Amino acid sequence: MPETDGKITEARPRKFVFNGMQLADPDPKMTPQKVAEFHSLLHAELTNVTIKGPTKTADGFDEYKFIPQIGTFR
Repeated sequence: MPETDGKITEARPRKFVFNGMQLADPDPKMTPQKVAEFHSLLHAELTNVTIKGPTKTADGFDEYKFIPQIGTFR
């Protein structure tokens, strides 16, 4: 657990959203980019996204949104 100013804080659970779908967090140690790569096996559009977040949600999650970059290439 991260420690800040002598206070122990727990990592917040993460939520990943793509085209209105919530995607599972395969491993909390993975970066959001690695999570997108993981899910790109089923959703090829995830190979070309912008990641927005984290945004703290009312239900206690850090939410990341995968925004497709239509018509652009990396």
